[in-house]
Amino acid sequence: MNHTPSSFTPATAGQPVIEGTDDREPVAVTAPVLREYPPMDLPGNAGAVNRARVNARTALTVLGWRGDVHAATEVLAQLVDNAVRHGLTPGAGQRITVRLAIREPHRLVIDVEDPNPAFPAFAEALQGERGGRGLREVQRLKADVTWFHRPDAGKTIRATMVPGAVEP
Repeated sequence: MNHTPSSFTPATAGQPVIEGTDDREPVAVTAPVLREYPPMDLPGNAGAVNRARVNARTALTVLGWRGDVHAATEVLAQLVDNAVRHGLTPGAGQRITVRLAIREPHRLVIDVEDPNPAFPAFAEALQGERGGRGLREVQRLKADVTWFHRPDAGKTIRATMVPGAVEP
């Protein structure tokens, strides 16, 4: 299911997450967070992608992710690359935040936060149109992609994965 949530209420362990859908109706996502890794603060430059890849392998091991670690690492790298390219103002010294968590039933949630609240043409980006291919690659790696505005400004791109084989 791909949709563009309109609001987000941060969850604490055992609390539901409320997201709005395309038609602005709230949807309760009731899966509690089982385990989460401390947020990763990444620089707003091309070096963020390599740091995300290195940190992801450690984080996924600590979280006990039973899925394809290589695919999950590549999903994270693609989302961070997109955030660096499209979510930052050049020269503004902005940062990217990454959050990884395991939710029931063993779903990996990858959140990449950037300071830009806009995501023009999300549907087209998912289709690989408008010159991009990052989100298409994320979908090829079996991640469900959504996005939502953050209450403090900016946006979060969320990829959700379940354990299973990813075909090359």
